[in-house]
Amino acid sequence: MTEPTPEQVEQLTRAFERFTRRFKVAEAAAAADNALNALDAQTLVFVGDNPGCGIGDVARYLKVAMTTMSSAIDRLVRKDLIERGRPEDDRRSAALMATAKGRQAIEDHIAAYREACRAMLRSLDPREQRELIRLTEKIASSEP
Repeated sequence: MTEPTPEQVEQLTRAFERFTRRFKVAEAAAAADNALNALDAQTLVFVGDNPGCGIGDVARYLKVAMTTMSSAIDRLVRKDLIERGRPEDDRRSAALMATAKGRQAIEDHIAAYREACRAMLRSLDPREQRELIRLTEKIASSEP
């Protein structure tokens, strides 16, 4: 592997700042309808993908403290986006599920994210699109 130059690091840093800003704008637009901050949106998507998960499962996945996650779950319950159930085998824990309103919010969130991806890919020719996807997948699957 070749060590990147400081100039390359700076150039990529600026590009990623602009790149991530596009996703934040799309995410904010989708979340605005449900008044969700980034943590709440990520929590809701995880719970939607993992019905019956516990608060600790979400906290570990998002790498946040349990108290932070409990607050996020409380906000989502108050907004009727998540509901807490009680597993029969452990009445002390909570099994989290997205409500119908929560599932719709997840669909809106994912649709906005995909539209941001679509807009970025539109600015590239087909070869560049394939290369961007290939490189992004390579980076995403590499260990830090």
